[in-house]
Formats: sequence, C-alpha cells, structure tokens
Amino acid sequence: MTSASSPAEPAPLDPARHPAAIAAAIGAEWRSYRWRGYAVGFLAAVLASGVVAPLLTTSMIMVFALSGDAASTRIPWDAIVWSSVFALVAPWASATIFSRWQPRLFREATQTYLWLAESAEHSWARVFGALPVPRDERSTRELLASAAETPETAVERAGMWLALLELDRARAIAATIPETTPRGRFDRAATRWLADFTGGATPSLEPLERLAMLIPDGNDRLEVAGWIALGHARVALAEGRDWRTPLASIRKELGDAPLHIYRRIVWWPVFRRLLPMFALGTAAYWAAYFTLDPYFPMPGR
Repeated sequence: MTSASSPAEPAPLDPARHPAAIAAAIGAEWRSYRWRGYAVGFLAAVLASGVVAPLLTTSMIMVFALSGDAASTRIPWDAIVWSSVFALVAPWASATIFSRWQPRLFREATQTYLWLAESAEHSWARVFGALPVPRDERSTRELLASAAETPETAVERAGMWLALLELDRARAIAATIPETTPRGRFDRAATRWLADFTGGATPSLEPLERLAMLIPDGNDRLEVAGWIALGHARVALAEGRDWRTPLASIRKELGDAPLHIYRRIVWWPVFRRLLPMFALGTAAYWAAYFTLDPYFPMPGR
C-alpha cells in the first residue's frame, strides 16, 4: 500500500529578516540603557535633594524669619523641598540620561529609523485618514478584509501582508502599485525587494538606488534614501554585521526633524511613566510622616 506524500512544509522564516527586525534590535539595545538611565537618574535626584534642596530650604527659612512670620518657620520646609525636588528631578534626569547617554552611532541610527516610521504613518494618514494603524495581527486582518482594494491603497495593503509574513499576497498587491511616477516605480520595486528579502533571498539594492536617483529632490527623495539605508541595515542585521552605520550615515541629511521625533517618542514616555511612580513614592513618604509624626516629631515642632 502506498501512502500519499504530503506537501513539504515551508521553511521557517529567519527572525532577523522579519520586517520589524530592526525595531526589535533597537528595543533590545534600549533595555540596557534604560536601566542605566534609571539608576543614574535616581542618584542625580538624591544629589539634587542633598545639595539644591538644603540651599532652597535655608533661603526660605531666612526669608520667613526676617519677615517675622513665626508660623511659617514651624513648617517642615526641609522635608517639603527635598521631597518635591526628588519627585521632579528623578524622572527628568532618568529620561534625559537614558535618551542621551547612548552611543552616538546607535542614537543617530535610531533617530533615522523613527523618522522613517513617522513618515510611513504620515503616508498612511494620507491614504486612510484618521483610521489608526493596526498594531496586532487581529486588527491588521480586520482592516485588510475591509480596506478598499485600490491602487491608492496598494502600498499600505502590501505592507500589512508583509507584517503578517504572507509574502505571496504581498507580492500580488505590489504588482498593482501604479508605476506612473518615479515614486510609484520605486515603491513597487521596494515592496518586492522586502518580500524577497523576508523570504530568505538577498536581492541587490542597486536597482532601487537607480530608481531613487530618478525621484525629484524633496521629501520623497529623502524618504527613499532612508528606505535604502534601512535596506542596507536589514541586510547587515541578517548577516550578523553592523546594522547601525547604514542608518546613521544619512542622519545629517534629515535635519532637525528626527531629533524632535526622538524626544517625543523616547524622552517623553520615560518621563511620563516615571513621574507618577516618584510622585506616589513622595505621597507615601508624606502619609508615613503624618502618621508617625505624633510618635516621632520632627525637631522644632
């Protein structure tokens, strides 16, 4: 008796070739710098509380003493000032140290990548308006099921199929990207390149570089230059080489915009996350202070 042969299973995709592999590499490298930033930021807050706060407290007490306000001199200004300084300086210093105390090459590569990501979201908004970018598989599939299958949406739809690793569908959508403009020809070729690369091949980027030269100067030219740099970074990461240099190499061409994006996406979330934590810590201190004060009064009270 002969058994029917089952079709061969497709080879698993290399995680280093995933469309989001560069973002994953950035996140992995950030983790070590984040904890270092938290630790040094905490020490900076302790130093500020021990140096700046006493100076402020002494000045305030002297002012109240000279004004003859005896009631104000009995207020525990030292505890109020140092706890306030600590609660504000700790998150600010942690966010600042984390975002700045990173290798220059890595920081510039990250700024370029974030600039490209924001440019892609602007392109999304031009096509889909206020519809949010899907962030998980379920919402991506729901959007693909409902999105209009038009040439105008082809780039974004192909990108979603790539994110789902359904490469044949991405290639099929790429074939519908209009080639009536230099940018359209680049987008079609770039989408095919990324599908082939994700699937395990390493096509040359030279054809894309030639197409990029035909795009007039402006935002489109910068975006495709960034995309090509990202392509070189993808190849380097997949081959175990330095992926930061290709992205960092075009950072200066992008002006100040990546720096503003970097501050908003990197500095601000860290500050916003840590501020409530230290504020709660300060509130816990004051709760303990008022609870224990009848038994352990502060000097002079």
